[in-house]
Amino acid sequence: MTRAFPWSRLGIDPTSDAGAIRKAYADALRATNVDEDIAGYAELRRARDQALWLAKQADREEEEDNFGLGDLDDEGGWNEGDWDGDDGAWDVAPGIQPPLPGPEPQLSPGQLRTQAAWKELHGVLYPDGEPSDEAVTHAELDTGLAALDALLIRAEEADLAEHDALDDALAELFARTWPRSAPFVEPANTAFHWLDEAGALEERPALRFLNQRLKGMRFHEKVQQPDHPLHKAWTELSRPGKAGMLDRLKVKRVEVDKLLVGIRQRYPELESLLDPQRVASWDRDGALEGSPDGTGPNVVRWIFILVLVGSFLARLGSAMSERDNSGDQPSEAAVAEALREANFVVATSAIFGEGTDVAAVRKADPPFAYQLRLAMGQGATPDAALAFARNKAVQSAEVAEFDALVALAELKQLWLFAAIGSREQCRQVLEGDFQSQPLELDKPQRAREIQLLRQLLDAGVLGHRGKAAERTLSVPGWMIEEAMERTGLGPEALGAALRDPAHPERCRVELALRTAMLKQPGRVPVELLRWL
Repeated sequence: MTRAFPWSRLGIDPTSDAGAIRKAYADALRATNVDEDIAGYAELRRARDQALWLAKQADREEEEDNFGLGDLDDEGGWNEGDWDGDDGAWDVAPGIQPPLPGPEPQLSPGQLRTQAAWKELHGVLYPDGEPSDEAVTHAELDTGLAALDALLIRAEEADLAEHDALDDALAELFARTWPRSAPFVEPANTAFHWLDEAGALEERPALRFLNQRLKGMRFHEKVQQPDHPLHKAWTELSRPGKAGMLDRLKVKRVEVDKLLVGIRQRYPELESLLDPQRVASWDRDGALEGSPDGTGPNVVRWIFILVLVGSFLARLGSAMSERDNSGDQPSEAAVAEALREANFVVATSAIFGEGTDVAAVRKADPPFAYQLRLAMGQGATPDAALAFARNKAVQSAEVAEFDALVALAELKQLWLFAAIGSREQCRQVLEGDFQSQPLELDKPQRAREIQLLRQLLDAGVLGHRGKAAERTLSVPGWMIEEAMERTGLGPEALGAALRDPAHPERCRVELALRTAMLKQPGRVPVELLRWL
């Protein structure tokens, strides 16, 4: 017998047992990759909601549950795709979600106030109904805080299900509307304890985004206090214009370096609060990054560095030469500069091959050369330099043109082929993580990687700073067919591998899709070529 929706999606026969419906939903949810199959997740949520409604109708003596957020069920959340943004679910109050078939639920006065407050807050975050990166005005801030306060009061008074629904809805709304939502995040965190989830395995996607910004805002508040160890560095970098000689005497260089490295690694959005000219004048040679106390390079590299240091010091000028002749030692700044330049030379050789002309690297892609010198500092290794370049290659997809995208696709194919024997390393390659575990290539693979990285360098795309984002891709049927032929998997097994990052066949399927794509790149949609 063929089951109709929603029972077909839940995989059970029609029943009025709410417990059986929730169990079927939980079983189906475990088999769904929410991050990659947003549409499937939305359909599953709809199926669960409709099945629960039908179960309630089967028992007329049981009152219909109403948690004050319309059709949101006892787990909270949206009825439509949480992150796809295509169905308008983000644009209406939780209390007025499109109803399931059946009688219209009657909202209590408290629920109506919640609905009105949601509309007020939504209007502040979406001025004229459109997303905006502009900061809220004082009037909008007052309106939004008043509406948020009403929602938080309702969450405190409501039962657990409605409390959790408001928690989820606000987290997702604020993540979608950042940075305009910034003034409202801390009050919501105080009420819902969002930071308690930070770093936890079950941390919600919206909170993974918001919690990092919360930490950044808290650091921003602390660093402005006079007793903070980096307060002087922050104050100096906040001043307009280039730093002069006297400015450099007031602040320790190591504190400026520590501040720049710290915010770039942890809270990169905070750099926009500093004066760009001031930062550039301090950071033109790159802030220290990495671990100066680490294991260090091998003997050959140290000999190479010492040769470069000696060569640099020999050209310091007549004044320095006179001091050297009288027995004075070179200044620490001069030695540090020589080490930075030597380390940059070693890094470029590790990425683009021995004998690489560093001047040519600087000319081909100045932003990348600057970032590489900054990232390598004085304590990086050749492996770290190569991992940095591989990660930058992945980020370049956002701006690369067709030829560069094809080169990047071949690089990803090469990396996956090298990682095919380790499920963990394959996962790391797919996530763009080349630092957790070094990716070893044989000589032919390494030679080809050098060629492809040089092609991206010449295209001037390695200096692009990419932004992480969730994306849903549509793969053409001819690519699916070829992947099935190469892997020997059927449609269901192939789909399961693509939905589950930890699936044992995931690496083979990804490699097969890229191989098919590279055979006929002209047939592949540009967006797929860019993000697969």
